[in-house]
Amino acid sequence: MSFTNWTELNNKLEKTFKFNNYNDVVLFSNKVMQIAIIQDHHPEINIHYNFVKVLITDHEKGAVSEKCHRFINEVNKININ
Repeated sequence: MSFTNWTELNNKLEKTFKFNNYNDVVLFSNKVMQIAIIQDHHPEINIHYNFVKVLITDHEKGAVSEKCHRFINEVNKININ
């Protein structure tokens, strides 16, 4: 699995994704939300004009779990081009 550029802080994995424009932000955010729905594992998503910050934790365990790592692995595969 790829954990590239994700940081673990306060029992959450987090990463900021930078984009050239708001349209790309929206496309990416929608794909993250689809992964969340499919996996039934829901992140915090902070959306800004040219970046998106994704934070994930396992609320049942109160910490990062294998479920979180599966989620970020799928997010890392997102391609908006």
